[in-house]
Amino acid sequence: MIITIDDYISWRKSTKCINLKYIAGDTAVLSISKNGVDAQAMYINSILTEYSIEPGCWFTVETLGYKTEIEENINSGSVTIAPENWRPTPLQN
Repeated sequence: MIITIDDYISWRKSTKCINLKYIAGDTAVLSISKNGVDAQAMYINSILTEYSIEPGCWFTVETLGYKTEIEENINSGSVTIAPENWRPTPLQN
């Protein structure tokens, strides 16, 4: 899959484990939220690392440059895509 600024993986979650592997291109950012409130981000830029996302976790992938090529199985299981402009938001006290 090729990820560009206009064609990225929007926030979604799956009932299956998702695996991502960097193939080529610019660094990308993988953001994962286990609870829809807190999120952590990591760079995807090494062919030596495979990234796993547990079932039920929200995630998104965006390139930091022109394009990034990744190997993925993002359509495994039953996939829920978040509404446009949704993102994990910390709870307010």
